[in-house]
Amino acid sequence: MFSTILSKLEGNTEVARYYTTKHSWRGKYRRLYSVGTRAVATLNPATQEITNQWEYKDFVDIVPSQKTSNEFVIIVKKGKKGKETMTFTTDYRTDLLTETLRFRPLFGTLEGVPKHPDDQKFSGYKYQWTEKRVSIVLAICSCSLMQLDPGSQRRLCHYDYKDIEGIVLIEDAPGAFAIMSGGFGRLHIFALQNRDEFIRKLVGAAQANVGENIAIKRRQLGLEGCLSKRLGKYSDDESLTSLAEFNVQKMSRRHTGPVPRILCLSETCLVERDPGTYAVVTCRPLAEVFSLIRHPSEPQRFAIEYINGTVRRYTSTNRDSLLASILDGVRASGNRDVHVKMTITLRGLRTAPFNMPVDEEVESQLMKYIGSIGTGRSFGYAVALFNNNVPYSGLLHAVTQEGLFAENKEKLINLSLTALLIVEGHQDVPSEELEAHFHALRRLFASKAGFHAFTNLPNIRERLGMKMMRALKRQDPAVTHAAVDMLCSLMQPMHDNFDLRTEQLNKASLLSSEKFLTSLLEILKMHSDRGTGALIVSALLDFLTFSLCAPYSETTDGKHFDSLLKMVADLGRTIFKLFQHPSMAIVKGAGMLMKAIIEEAEVEDSHRMQELALAEGALVRHLHTAMFTQSADNRMLTHRQLSRHLVGLWTTGHPTAQALLRRMLPRGLIIYLESDDEVPEKEQDRMHVRDNVQAAKTLHRSKQGSLKQVEAFLTHWKSRFHSKKQQ
Repeated sequence: MFSTILSKLEGNTEVARYYTTKHSWRGKYRRLYSVGTRAVATLNPATQEITNQWEYKDFVDIVPSQKTSNEFVIIVKKGKKGKETMTFTTDYRTDLLTETLRFRPLFGTLEGVPKHPDDQKFSGYKYQWTEKRVSIVLAICSCSLMQLDPGSQRRLCHYDYKDIEGIVLIEDAPGAFAIMSGGFGRLHIFALQNRDEFIRKLVGAAQANVGENIAIKRRQLGLEGCLSKRLGKYSDDESLTSLAEFNVQKMSRRHTGPVPRILCLSETCLVERDPGTYAVVTCRPLAEVFSLIRHPSEPQRFAIEYINGTVRRYTSTNRDSLLASILDGVRASGNRDVHVKMTITLRGLRTAPFNMPVDEEVESQLMKYIGSIGTGRSFGYAVALFNNNVPYSGLLHAVTQEGLFAENKEKLINLSLTALLIVEGHQDVPSEELEAHFHALRRLFASKAGFHAFTNLPNIRERLGMKMMRALKRQDPAVTHAAVDMLCSLMQPMHDNFDLRTEQLNKASLLSSEKFLTSLLEILKMHSDRGTGALIVSALLDFLTFSLCAPYSETTDGKHFDSLLKMVADLGRTIFKLFQHPSMAIVKGAGMLMKAIIEEAEVEDSHRMQELALAEGALVRHLHTAMFTQSADNRMLTHRQLSRHLVGLWTTGHPTAQALLRRMLPRGLIIYLESDDEVPEKEQDRMHVRDNVQAAKTLHRSKQGSLKQVEAFLTHWKSRFHSKKQQ
């Protein structure tokens, strides 16, 4: 869409930036610290202009300060032989140091400043997921541990010091140890001849270069234990049992060409399996997915972006269905920030790591930047800045704080909305940029002020409607999906403490145009009949669910509800085709619509749906789901409950459906279910005729009686006489 090239130095592309505070003789002031491919720079966060820039040949060193955990120092050349030291503080120190030190081989040298040692390499072995040992080379670098190919010295992967949780020693294999990383105890198992020296140098490099303490785990594990627990806390069967599976081709630097994999979606993880052995190659938690990348020109290519910055690339013949399933699964796991887009996130435009929120001041500055920059190429840059820093679930600081000099957030949100809607989706705006416009609108409408602005801000509905219609006419799947997903944020509040009256007004505005609704349903019918556009279908089903299905339909106007329900019911077989979709999210959405049609539509429409349920085989499929689904996952339990409800609706008052069930179910079970006899509370036990416990008690009592008789017989007559006298 555009490059993040800083203008002062040709070819210097930003790879990361961080929000910092610079400490100088003038005082403390905010700066954006930018890491580029050829230089390091500082920027004014308000204007995005460069204030200082040093090529790497003039950049001597960067070290963590020993004073506090958020301070670091940079050393740059000044003049021919002089040097200048600058101090910064930031909440993202380890990430900032890591990204800068990736370019350490390009740093300049200066007399009196210690030079970083060269990479220290150790030859050894790695235990792969196949449990085979392969030869590798481990290199201790300035910011990470590199795994190299022993022949070509090609980098296979790296483990940043900031991501290493600890080192586990393996007791029953010579020189073996495991690097624990990933945030969930993922174990990478190696064996080196000089293990102790390697660990000592690794711990020292991490502490000296990025200020990170790598712990040596005191508990020692066996090799078998490490191999069985190599996936950390997700090594159990529950985390690895698949809910959906897709055949993909994975592209990785470890392999010269694409490698076949089975990409599996479980309740908590995204699991890669080998198609030959069905063994688990790797897994990642759904909560760590940052975004899904749908390639705009190659119909099978996609990528998954994670919060630690890694990107995994794949191809699949069923790409959109796969992405729709992953999107639903990740959101169901509690990750509301995941979204689908056309381009990889430009890390150089984000002022914080993916796994940490940006500062409140950054959000305000970005909204001001959008509202003041106008339209044109620079406007696309401002929108990209906003999208890269604000989570997809909405602004984190969207409410005006109390205080005399508090900033009016509502005013900034309205200003940004107005600026975004001026660009109405003309054909000269690239599709990637138009998609970014809808993503920015979605982030703004997710806030309370943005949700209220749709009905309160003048001309916003007309401008948004025009932008929507022009975007839909492009027939670009990515733009259409982004536009419909943005509409859903206006149908159902994404913020807390929402106002039902505002929701009613927003729905009334969106559902008032029959022409607009017809165009949306035509898109749904087209993709359903063709078996394409899974992401668009999923978003449209969400839109219809918020309009017609309980409990969201309670805020839908009665006339709009009846009109839209009739239009959806007229789709007929189009709805039933969605029951055969490989994406569970789409099957669930279609089921919710079917439930609303049968319960709320006219009798003729309900009866027609019952007939189609038999003709399309939907009744049999949902009967299987209703009877045999066993899971602890909330998505599967919801699907099972919905299927049970649909089976009841399709068979109630329909003799043909009831006759089908009678032929399918065992005759004895049907007679039992139809019986009017009351269930007896107690029944005489005719099988277990001997009670061993009762017999033992009786024997014990008889023995006690006989013992007392013997004791009485053996008592001396004087004792008996004395006892009677006392009485």
